[in-house]
This record gives sequence, structure tokens and C-alpha cells, in this order.
Amino acid sequence: MIKGKIINFVLTNWKSILLIVFFILIAAKNRYDYLSMQKAYQTQVDSHKAQIDGLKEIHKQEIRKKQLLMESHLESIAAIEEDYEDALEMIEQLREDKKGKYKNKFNQDREQLIKDIELKFGIEYVP
Repeated sequence: MIKGKIINFVLTNWKSILLIVFFILIAAKNRYDYLSMQKAYQTQVDSHKAQIDGLKEIHKQEIRKKQLLMESHLESIAAIEEDYEDALEMIEQLREDKKGKYKNKFNQDREQLIKDIELKFGIEYVP
């Protein structure tokens, strides 16, 4: 008797039942699609985060390399400046030695000084 009532109800309301089943299927499909999109979005977010982390690490490495290079250049500049100062001191010492040598020649051997000047500059001494 209950089976008969159920069959009678289904036969009289089959369109409504079919419509409800379709709505349930559409709702289930929408839910599945939403979960799929949410999963794809989360995967994309994770991928972007990993890329950003990778880029940050690369940036840190580049900064470290630049710092090492700058330190190397500063050390090179310091060495060059030190060599320059040494060269200036050596030049000053040579200059002082030549001054002393020419002062001695001026005081002791003026003729030799005159010859040196004539040879050096290509001029003739006229007393």
C-alpha cells in the first residue's frame, strides 16, 4: 500500500521530482567547481609565495655579492692609495737628493753643473 502511494505520488509529480534532482545535481556541481577553483587559487597563491621567496633569496645573494665586491674594491683603493703615498714619498726623497746634489755642485763644481744644465736642456750658458 505504501509502495502504491509512492508510485502514484512519483507518477503525478515526476516533473517536480526531476526538477529537484536537477537542482541538487546543479548545486553539487557548483560546489565541486567552487572547491576546484578554491584549490587552484590556493595552489596559485602558494606558487607565487614560493616565487617571491626565491626572488628574495636571490636578491639577498646579489646584495651579499655587491657588498663583497665593494669591500674588495675598497681594499684595492686603499692599497693603491698606500702605493701612491709611498711613491710620493720616494719622489720627494729623490727630489731632495737631486736638490742636495745640485747644491753641492753649485758650491763645489760650478763648471760641471753648467755642463749638466746645457746637456739636459739643450741651451748654452752665457756668463
